[in-house]
Amino acid sequence: MSWRGFVGKLLYWPVRWLTRFEVIFDEDLQDRITPEHVVYVMRSSSVTDLLVVKRALAKAGLPDPEEPLLINGVRHARIMYLEQAQPRRNEQAVDEFLQLLQSHQKEPNLNVKLVPIGLFWGRKAGQEPRQGKPMVADLDNPGRWRKFWLVLFSGRNILMRASRSVSLREMADQHGCDRRVAHKLARVARVHFVRLRYAVAGPKVARRERVIQELLENPAIKKAIAEEARSKKITPEKAAKRAREYLDEIAASYSETLVRVLDRFMGWMWSRIYNGIHVEGGERIRELAEAGHEIVYVPCHRSHMDYLLLSYVIYKEGLVPPHIAAGVNLDFFPAGPLFRRGGAFFIRRSFKGNKLYSTVFREYLDRLFSKGYPVEYFTEGGRSRTGRLLQPKTGMIAMTLQGMLRGQQRPMSIVPVYLGYEHVMEVGTYLKELKGKSKEKESVWQVLSSLRHLRNFGFGYVTFGEPLNVGQALDQLTPDWRDSITHGAEEPARPRWLTPTVNLFAEQIMQRINDAAGLNSVNLTALALLSAEKRALTHQELVNQLDVYTRLLRDVPYSKLAYVPAETGEELWQLAKRHDKFVVSEDTMGEMIKLDGTTAIAMTYYRNNIMHMVIVPALIAAYACSHKEFGLAPVIKLLEQVQPLLKEELFISHPRDQMALWAEAIVEHLVSVDLLQKTAEDTYRTHTRETTEYFQLQLLARAASETLQRYAIVFELLQQGGAHGRAELEQAAVDLAERLSAMHGVSAPEFFDKKLISGIITTLKREDFIEVNSEGNFVAHANVAELSDTIDRLLDTPIVQTIRQAVQSRLQNSKN
Repeated sequence: MSWRGFVGKLLYWPVRWLTRFEVIFDEDLQDRITPEHVVYVMRSSSVTDLLVVKRALAKAGLPDPEEPLLINGVRHARIMYLEQAQPRRNEQAVDEFLQLLQSHQKEPNLNVKLVPIGLFWGRKAGQEPRQGKPMVADLDNPGRWRKFWLVLFSGRNILMRASRSVSLREMADQHGCDRRVAHKLARVARVHFVRLRYAVAGPKVARRERVIQELLENPAIKKAIAEEARSKKITPEKAAKRAREYLDEIAASYSETLVRVLDRFMGWMWSRIYNGIHVEGGERIRELAEAGHEIVYVPCHRSHMDYLLLSYVIYKEGLVPPHIAAGVNLDFFPAGPLFRRGGAFFIRRSFKGNKLYSTVFREYLDRLFSKGYPVEYFTEGGRSRTGRLLQPKTGMIAMTLQGMLRGQQRPMSIVPVYLGYEHVMEVGTYLKELKGKSKEKESVWQVLSSLRHLRNFGFGYVTFGEPLNVGQALDQLTPDWRDSITHGAEEPARPRWLTPTVNLFAEQIMQRINDAAGLNSVNLTALALLSAEKRALTHQELVNQLDVYTRLLRDVPYSKLAYVPAETGEELWQLAKRHDKFVVSEDTMGEMIKLDGTTAIAMTYYRNNIMHMVIVPALIAAYACSHKEFGLAPVIKLLEQVQPLLKEELFISHPRDQMALWAEAIVEHLVSVDLLQKTAEDTYRTHTRETTEYFQLQLLARAASETLQRYAIVFELLQQGGAHGRAELEQAAVDLAERLSAMHGVSAPEFFDKKLISGIITTLKREDFIEVNSEGNFVAHANVAELSDTIDRLLDTPIVQTIRQAVQSRLQNSKN
């Protein structure tokens, strides 16, 4: 028995008792590799590391790393070590790579896969070295005594990462089988392990006081302090003290120890308040991190839970949690200090008129980028009170792009993140605020009050959307952007292209968040019931409608990243039923499900999370229900006309020139499930009104009703009301929407939201549906009448009559 074998047997039981590990595979190894043709590569030759890895691989059903690999009767090592501190082991690994490559030269059908395995005892990145005192300890090869203490104190917090496999067949075919290729393979593997360590633990952490002191010596901040002293007529010392106070207010104080404690606490908490957390796209961000990208997470903002949930999921994906831009309103005791240690840095709502604060914050953010810390911020600025994405605030996006203009060396990717819940604990508070109640200031008492309401919240959904590579996007939009790079005390450039580029980035980010949206039992049930008359359906009607939605969005996906549950309609209803959000009653004819008045308003929040996914199918269904027989051409024309409005309001990502293809696919699906009938080459019709198929199509159509009503109000005002100033037109539309809501029981709080109305008017003006006359007033363009008539026909007659009569009454009153 070898010396390593003896030590392994001696340490087997102590290591087994003292260690606990989590495993993340970057691909499904059991499906993608042949077990007998897998070879592992590790950086450390530690016996304790090998013992942990053996257990993890055995649990995954993969070959033991100490079993030899047999190729045509020749034994090859199944595990190779690239230990930088031991050149002999490096050369041995190169020899073994060469032997395997040469085996591929002899055997054309052979395909050995190399699987890099990283083992991390805890995730401490370590402290930044002090000036003149470099740290020499190797975190991956800590030495025997340090490993002894690691086993004792970090043995219950081990992460094993098995990265994507590398095909030696592809390497041999593309690059050859000589020693040069073997050396290259070893070099690439060593770089991979360095990047993996960086992705898991992040860059070394500097003490908070040191960060503040370094930033006060920053040339740009020193220049801003001098300008503050001169402009405010105060001493340089007082200006410097003010800058320090700003930095003290802003700066995070990240603690891996606290993060590890919170990980265990959150694991315990999530298991009690959620049935599970559904995560999609984790491999996407792991690839970015391992490729050396600076990652900026940009999630939608639904709840205070967002901060905790996203950091927890990122940590569980084997990556370092981000530094989070949090509102300064959350910096209250004891939450503030805890958030800081969890990576939060605090930001004021507005920088306007405070150049020193703006410079200090910008330079702090730029330091995070340049040091390689992942960052997270919410472009919406605050939590959505309606469940829709809010219009983005572009300040942080502008600072991100300016980070590139300060000579950021690493590639930077913005990762949109969709966060969804089956229950948001603040919804009741949101409804009060929408009715006019002032927003409560966050405090420890508010937090303790919220804890009383913690219960089972169903499932949480986290989807990492399609990343936006900042450098590549700038190359496409502004090829000469590098000409604007600045350094040192220079103000970051604000070239003329910056503002329009920032707006394009913001638009793409919001669209990519919506592209990653997820359907769940609650938002689907809310959609069905809110589309029904009197907000009530029989059990069978509801189940059937849930199947209509999920079949449609599986067959014609909103996007390749959108999540559609695999459950049947019945299974989804049983999941939704557990939340006690619905009134369930039973009579002699069976079970009835409905929403009462207050709950109906709350349920619009969940429906609005997914409105962008169903709006186009609903518009097509509405057109079908309002025409006895129709062709695709007028449907496509309608969709192309309203696409800019849908893009503005719901951030749909489908461009105008794709509406035809999308409409064809939806109509084809509706025919395949017999909700529509094809009568000729390009002609379709609905079933008769008394059929189940017509009822289901009508329910689908009613999802678009409130959107169409808003458009109808604005068009009617433009046509009948004559010339309006912008403010007058907006207020008139809001007043009419309130009247319509009261008369026809529209329960959505955002139905008469002035910001939504304003967005519609802005888009109509941009698309030339509105003209500005010589007096500066808005008047309808000639093409408004046709679109207005088309939309009116899609609405119920009583609603159209109410709109027309209200406009006429308003016009008559203005004349009197």
